[in-house]
Amino acid sequence: MKADYLFVPACEADIDQLAALEVDLFHTDRCSRKTFRYLIRHAQVVVIKRPGDTEIFGYAILLGRKNSRKMRIYSFGIAAAARGNGLAGRLLEVLEDIVRAKKCSMLTLEVSDSNVAAIGLYKKHGFAQCGFRLGYYEDGGHAILMRKTLDGTRNRQ
Repeated sequence: MKADYLFVPACEADIDQLAALEVDLFHTDRCSRKTFRYLIRHAQVVVIKRPGDTEIFGYAILLGRKNSRKMRIYSFGIAAAARGNGLAGRLLEVLEDIVRAKKCSMLTLEVSDSNVAAIGLYKKHGFAQCGFRLGYYEDGGHAILMRKTLDGTRNRQ
């Protein structure tokens, strides 16, 4: 049986783990502890934990502007040891629920054009390519821009 997971708002006590996970997941364009502290206070940062446990198995940062119908996935990642059991898809569903609760109808993101697994995940969950940015990342890597239009109901994959 798969372990139950909770998708909960991050708190300042999570910053060290989030920063460590960021180092494990990304070789460039990482969020610093200072950035995580700011985002926890001013954005939607969702972490994945098990009941009664403080270990973080994944996270997402969701940004939005006041009076906008669009929100952006700023960062998204699942710990290597926690992959393969559907957590990424479940986390996307949680983000979509947050977007809908805020009366927004568009979810956007940027993903490295070399991150084939992430691109496949996003396409599987209804995201479509809507642009491309050359040299977007600090290391000169290119980004694919993707978006998903949401209606008022959750679409289960």
